[in-house]
Amino acid sequence: MKLLIRLSILALAAVGAHTLYERLRPRVSEAIGSGNVVADTLPPAVRDAASTVRDASNQAAHDVTDATRQAAGDLVNELEDAVSASSPPGAAGPTA
Repeated sequence: MKLLIRLSILALAAVGAHTLYERLRPRVSEAIGSGNVVADTLPPAVRDAASTVRDASNQAAHDVTDATRQAAGDLVNELEDAVSASSPPGAAGPTA
């Protein structure tokens, strides 16, 4: 009797698995087809994104370089002004 119950449960499980397979098979086929669309559109999108990031990073590097040069020039001017203000022309150097 136990064997009959186990076999019937196994048969019902097989029928359920087959039913699920039949219901989900069209969805799997559609998903596989849409994967081809993604494969066709993804590489160009990645190339475009990489190009945009490369251009933005180059622009940022140029901006940082320009800002650094400007800051260095301002610092040099301020130091020259400070030196000329602390020792007027013709004055003797610091005495100890």
